[in-house]
Amino acid sequence: MHTFTYHSPTKIIFGEGTVSHLLPELKASSIARALLLTGGKSVYASGLHDRVVKELGEAGIVTETVSGVQPNPRLSKVREAVARAKEMHAQAIIPLGGGSVFDSSKAIAAGAASEYDIWDLMLKKHPVTAALPIYGVMTLSGTSSEINDTAMITNEDTQEKFPFFNALVFPKVAIVDPVLQYTVPLNQIYYCSLDALSHILEPYLATADTCNVVSEHCEAYARAIIRCLRSLPQALHNYEIRSELAFCGTYAHSGWASVGRSRRGDFSSHRIGHALGAFYDLPHGITIGVIMPNWMQFAYDQGKGHEIFTRFAKNIMGVTEAPGNDFALAGIKEFRKFIRSLGMPVSLTEADIDAKDIPALADNAARTLPFGALVPMDVAAITAVLKQSL
Repeated sequence: MHTFTYHSPTKIIFGEGTVSHLLPELKASSIARALLLTGGKSVYASGLHDRVVKELGEAGIVTETVSGVQPNPRLSKVREAVARAKEMHAQAIIPLGGGSVFDSSKAIAAGAASEYDIWDLMLKKHPVTAALPIYGVMTLSGTSSEINDTAMITNEDTQEKFPFFNALVFPKVAIVDPVLQYTVPLNQIYYCSLDALSHILEPYLATADTCNVVSEHCEAYARAIIRCLRSLPQALHNYEIRSELAFCGTYAHSGWASVGRSRRGDFSSHRIGHALGAFYDLPHGITIGVIMPNWMQFAYDQGKGHEIFTRFAKNIMGVTEAPGNDFALAGIKEFRKFIRSLGMPVSLTEADIDAKDIPALADNAARTLPFGALVPMDVAAITAVLKQSL
């Protein structure tokens, strides 16, 4: 097990009815003015937005709302919200939504506290020296954005989807009420939950040089996500299943799956998937479903990861028999089969992505090099993964 530092300053308030904790948390920090950030119609249809505005208003907290955050959150919306936050002299950002809303809130929090453009901060042309605190309500679990310091923002003008990391943008408080997620369409739950599963698999498959209990934790959470997703169509309002799925979504990219490893994770599937998202505006879960099993197959064909893929097959996918005793290959096939059982594409063709775009997609993904722990990536390797994905 390698030496590590784990830092997680976010206060998670989890469970049914926990939205009532938002106001006391804001008052405890003397927040008097806050910018609310939302995505589409769901937080309005559920009454969450109006409830929060009413409760905060009655307590004397001034709020304004920027809505319309989309999946693959746009830089233009971040800039709009930064300007609004500065105009109203916001003291906090309150995301009400899923991962895209939380991701955007982090960029907004940094941008609103800086004289520089947020894209320049993301490109590290200037340091992030301050950020507004974030107090959020998660309405669609899976990205773990409510507990980490990471955001993915898409620059529509350049077709780039870049990561933003900074310890100053950890949410101060995140409320996770699984009941708020009951009305989310099933396909969106699949997308986000597959993202959560991939966040666990990225470090799990990357290196095996940590203590066994860390890998066993990864296996337990991965099995739980798979089990819950298989049960979900018949149990959309089952609190135990929905709370377990939401809890796994918070854990997945919290950093715990990476502790003690020499590498934080592989992340080839994510970086290549981000290119697909930037080009085609696909939900991130779909890009993961297309790329990850095919990246596994690529790594297997390169003679890499046989031992960890075998463990993955037995301990996560539940494979008990394999042709030629090749559990590694059987596990990859079972993973692909599982994704397809969710009604999701597992190839570029099924996702309506044209093979002629592969060179441009590979070039786009390569802009975020270096990445790849199991198989170090370059443009040629990225291209090979994309061709494997056809």
